[in-house]
Parts: sequence; structure tokens; C-alpha cells
Amino acid sequence: MPRAAGTAGSAGAGPRENGDSPAQGFAPRPGQNRALPSGRSEGEVGPGRNNPDHGNSGERGSDSDRGRDNGNAAALGAAGFAPAPGGNQRSGAGDRGGDQARPQFDQRADNNGDGSGPEELSWDNPDRNNSNRNGSDYDPSDYDDPEQDRSRGAAAPDSDSRGFADTDWEATEVRPLSSPNSRVSHSGSDPYGSNDSGGNDRSGGSGGTVVPASRIPGGRKSLIIGAAVAGSALAAYLGFAWLESDRVAEGTSVAGVDIGGLNKSEAVNTLNQAFADLDGKIVLTASEGKDEKATPIEDLGLTLNSEAVADRLTGFTVNPVALWKKMAGGGAEEADPSLSDESIEKGLDAFRKNSGEEPKNAKVSFDGTTPKVESSTDGYEIASGAAGVVRSGWLTGEVDVPVQPKTPEISTADAEKVVSEQAEPAVSAPLTVKVGKTEVELSPEQIVPALSFKAKDGELALNVNGKKLRETVLAEGKGISKKPVDAQIVVENGKPKVIPGKDGVTVAAAALAEQVRGPLVATAADQRVAEVPTSAQKPKLTTEKAEGLGVKERISTFSTNLTADAGRTENLRIAAREVDGTLVLPGETFSLNEVLGERTAAKGYNPAPAIQNGRLVQDYGGGVSQMATTIFNNVFFAGLEDVYHKPHSFYISRYPEGREATVNWPTVDLKWKNDTDTAVLIKASASSQVTVSFYGTKYWDITAGKSERSNLRTPETHYDDSDGCVAQSANSGFDVSISRTFRKPGSDKVEKTETFHAVYNAEDTVICGPEPGSGGKKKKNDD
Repeated sequence: MPRAAGTAGSAGAGPRENGDSPAQGFAPRPGQNRALPSGRSEGEVGPGRNNPDHGNSGERGSDSDRGRDNGNAAALGAAGFAPAPGGNQRSGAGDRGGDQARPQFDQRADNNGDGSGPEELSWDNPDRNNSNRNGSDYDPSDYDDPEQDRSRGAAAPDSDSRGFADTDWEATEVRPLSSPNSRVSHSGSDPYGSNDSGGNDRSGGSGGTVVPASRIPGGRKSLIIGAAVAGSALAAYLGFAWLESDRVAEGTSVAGVDIGGLNKSEAVNTLNQAFADLDGKIVLTASEGKDEKATPIEDLGLTLNSEAVADRLTGFTVNPVALWKKMAGGGAEEADPSLSDESIEKGLDAFRKNSGEEPKNAKVSFDGTTPKVESSTDGYEIASGAAGVVRSGWLTGEVDVPVQPKTPEISTADAEKVVSEQAEPAVSAPLTVKVGKTEVELSPEQIVPALSFKAKDGELALNVNGKKLRETVLAEGKGISKKPVDAQIVVENGKPKVIPGKDGVTVAAAALAEQVRGPLVATAADQRVAEVPTSAQKPKLTTEKAEGLGVKERISTFSTNLTADAGRTENLRIAAREVDGTLVLPGETFSLNEVLGERTAAKGYNPAPAIQNGRLVQDYGGGVSQMATTIFNNVFFAGLEDVYHKPHSFYISRYPEGREATVNWPTVDLKWKNDTDTAVLIKASASSQVTVSFYGTKYWDITAGKSERSNLRTPETHYDDSDGCVAQSANSGFDVSISRTFRKPGSDKVEKTETFHAVYNAEDTVICGPEPGSGGKKKKNDD
């Protein structure tokens, strides 16, 4: 309540006797000292013996000179409270006017009316202090429990809640007197058991209930003190927040670069320098450096805004979580938290494709007839979560990307199981193969070349090569198979005719492999028998196919004259036998070098004249170019496609100008393509002439044309007395063009025309011997 409600201690107040009522209805209890005009109590004899500082505490006549205890008592008087009966208001002296020396605790009056004397008020027994005596209506619940007051900050006996040290204020009971403002219902009897002798108005049967001293209103001051403390703490908190606003928390790193403890400007500079040092790329490594690749940061979508990063990690905040991080230390931060992993993963694709190691499956093979296992090995690949690692360390310039293992489909244990269940039984004993009435026994040594183990659908299984095994079975079982015979197209009486082919008898490779697989892994001898049926084997050229090839008429023929050189003629006869009967199917390309092969003595070819560097020389197979010329003229007049031909280096008079060709193993060849829908059969012979004819279906009527010679070149004469010299006659060199005109059979309409050009060098005269007048000295060839 306001202090103005009672002015008991104000200056100029007159003397007050016990029984006088203060301004708010509170009065000293009977036996209490009177306040004197001088402000001192009766019986005061000098300074207090217990606390010298209290020497002026009893003064009440002056606001400025008032002691702490009585000053507070006066304040309580102003608020409507007075000391309890028998209590003293202490002056600076330890003595009390008219009383005994001060006891340890103030004493109450004889509350029981039985002459038992005063009762001590004890801090240790609040129930006793506030007990309802003599049947009064006093209810302790109407007032605060001193124990509760103490729990709210009330001072112990040596110091009350207002900081008054070494006083007995706490042990002095105060009570509200009967007043219109009192909230206490009084019972009409003094709670102390008798009326006081000082003229108290409690003689009327009404009196105030005694309350403990801790009820004195001290919460306001406690709130003020608490508010001051809270304000100080808040000021300190805000001061700390301000001081830390420009600093990055210790232990903070951005994308691997440490900026802990730096201010904003330093952090920006550090990050910018790290970014500049990258030079636009970072090095990605994996598996302890086994894989390494310099990757442009733009491919990974990486960028740096150092100002934005610094703003995010600094700045004023009162967020306790943020400030706690400042004190406890930061951690790893990202340069750009908004960057998606998808962007980084795209950049990692190229590194991922060229990195890692594939696992190796375990393998089973045979060393002789002994199965052996090649152990499996694990591989590795770039882990799917590698983007996060790149994100957290890319500013350092090198990031070791995490990998994850790749396990093989076939483990070593799987392979060992296959060995015990399949490989070892397969070679444990001979295998019997029955084809019709024929039985063939194969030893483990004969079986092993056809066996292997392949991984399929995550499993390792025994594989039998039917073709290899069939070769062995047919070689051991004579008479099991019979070779097929191809159909043939022959020319009888100038007309093509088909001679039917014949089927063969064999063992199907697939059927053989399937039938032996079960018996191979059996261990009992009577179970290691495979019965395999025979099957018909069709010829490559069946009768039906031969009849459908369209070989029904002669479509071209051409002949060239032979020379008197027997060796040369024999070479042409060998070539004719090789070429005769060749069937060129639709879309196929014929190559003379491919049909004849290299011309060697082992094949029967003889040395004969051939052109080399413009001179005739002896060479095996010399003269075969005449076969090339004869075939080319058939190609020309059949209207077939010329793929490649080369005229001789100088003109040979037995061949038509510009319509001839030469060959030489392996560089110069004659090639043409069957560009029709039917086959072409070649018939060739060499007797008095070299004759070649093509049979098939006629598509064109061809007319040949030839230009006049041009660019004539004059031959020279050379003498050569070297061994192996071949004499030759002179022929002029020239250029010439030939043409072929295409018309449909029986039509005069020209469908198309093709032109070929030939350039011939002059054929020099070569005389084998010394030049006249040279004295026998050999002359070096011009060539």
C-alpha cells in the first residue's frame, strides 16, 4: 500500500503513548516502548552491543536520520502494520527500555492466559508461529506461510528480504488492527488469549490475527531486482550478439575451405582466392587415385557467390541457436545449398564411364583332364551418392569421389560347386555314343576339347561344343555319315542342264550336344551312354535351287589365239580348269586372283613371258593375262558390271584394242559383279584357242564401239646382253576409247552407253646382245 497512508515517522509528530492508534489503525502492542519526540525509545542507554551500526536505528522523528530497523517499522506503520505484543523496536543499543536484555528471539506475551509466560517465535516452526490459539477464527491459509515466503526469496533470520542484516525484524510478529479495510474476519477474542494492558482496542473482543513478518510486501523490490538482473543479462546477450555479428564461427568450412574465425571481408577474400586457384576445373579421383580426371567445374554446375556465402554465415542475430553455434563452433557448409545433386551427377557421368573396375567371374577350365578354378574378383564403381562429396569439398581443387563395390555374378564358391557337380564327373570315365547300330567310345582326353563352362543368367554351366564333338564321333565311327553331293549345272550340246544333288547322312551337332550332356555328369558306367539319331545333310546347292537360278542360255562368248610357247599354253590350260564351272550367284563379285590364287610351280605353272616395268620378263604363270582378257570380253558383251580391270601397259596385237585386261598376283586383278537376278555359269577351255562362255539369262544386246587412235608414241630400240633377256618387237603407243551400247533383246532402243579409255605405252624394240660398236660393253636398261 502507499506509504502516504500512514505518517507515523514523519518529522514534527508529537509523542505517542502505548495505546495510541497510528494513522492507519495500527498501534504498538502493550508493553512496547513509546516513541519520544526526539525519535528515541524509552530505556535507550547507548549504542547496541550486537551491531554498532544500529546506533541510530531507533530514531523516528526524522525521515533522513532514521535507523534501518525502526525506519522499516515506521514504513510498516504507514502501511497499516504494527509490531506484535511484547516485541521491541530496536534502537542502536542492544538494551530495551523497561525490558530484559534482548533474547535470541523476541518473545510473545502470555498468549495462553495461564501465566506460562512469553513464547519464543521460531523460524524453525512456522506452524507454531501461526497456530490458532484460544479458539480464534484465525485460519493460517488466509496468510502466506513463512516457509512459502522464504521459498519466494524471504531472508533468513540474519537477513530479511530487504537486506536488513542482523535484526530481529523477521522474528517480530505484526498484525493488522481491526479496520474497515481489513480482509481478515476476527473472532472477537484476542488470539493471544487475554487483553493487553496498554489500552488496546482489542478489549472489545476484536483483534487482528497475527501474521508472520515474511508477509511484509517485499515482492515489489524483488521484481525490481529481478528486472535489473534480467536487463543486465539481456544487455550482455545483445552485446555478445553484436560482437559476433561480423565473425564466422570457429571450425566453419565452405566446400572444404576453412574460414572459421574470419570476419566477413576475410572470408570473402579467402573463398575468392580458392575459387581462382581452381583455374576452372577440379580433379576428381577415386579408389585411392586409381582413377583420375580433370573436370571443368561448369560441367558439374558449380558456381561461387562468396558475398552471399559470407552474408549467410555472418550478420547480427539474436537467434539463440545461431549464437550457440558461434560459441560452440561451426561445421561444413555448402557454397550453394540450392544446387541440385542432379546437376552434379550429370557432370560425373563422364568420370563414371571411364572409371571403376568390372568384377571378374570365377571360371572353370581344364588342365589336361583336371578341372581347375580361377577365382573371382570384386570390382568397384563410382557411388550413386558422390554428388554430396563433390558439393562438400570442391573448392579444395581435388575431390576423392566415393566408390561402391561391384560383386561378380559367379563367385569362387559357385565355380567350386560346378567343378564337384559337373566338371569332375564329365572326365571321370569314358563316354559311349550310339548312332544307329554304331557305337563309339570316347575317352576323357577326347571329350575335354569339346567341353567348356559359360556364365548364363548368373549361373555357370557345362557347355558342349556339338561341332567339335561330332568331328570326333564321325572320325571314330566310320560309316556313320555320308557326305552330300551338290547339284551341278552342265552344258550339253550347247545348252545348260541341271544334274540333281544328293543328301548326305550325318549327326546333328545340336542334337549330339544335347544328348550327351546328361550322361557326361553321371558317375555310374551304365549311365554314361548317349543315343544320338542321324539326320539328313542337304548339299549346299540343292537340285531345286540349281533349277531356280535361271541358267538357261548362253549370254556371251569370246575366244583369243594362243602362241607357240608351250609353257605359256600350259599355264592357260591350268587357269581354264580352275575357272570352268564357276557359278556366280546374283549379287556376287567374281575375282580372278581369288579363283586362281598365286601362280606357283607347285600348282603346275611354268615360267613364261610377262610384262614388268615395260619389258618382257620370265615369270611363273606368264600368259594368264590372256584368260583375263577373254573373261573381260564376256563381261563386256553380257552387259555385266565392270568393277575393276587394267589394260596391258603396251598394246598386244592378238587382243582387241582397249578391250583387254591383265592380272598380276596379288596387286592387279580382274573383278566384275553379277548385277542381274539370275546366276552366271562360266565355261572355259584352252586348246587351240582360249574360249570362255557365260551362261545365264540374257538381259542385254551389246554393241561395241571404238575411237581412232590418238596421242601416238614412237618406240625406241634397246640392246641388252644380260642373262634372261627377252627380245621384243616394236609397237607404237597410243590412246583409244571403246564404248558399249545397251539395248533390250530384240529392241533398237538404246537404254544406256558406257565408255572405257585405254592408254598404251610404246613397246620398245629390245635386241638381246651388245650394241654394235660398243666393244661388247653392256648397256644399261633405260627402265
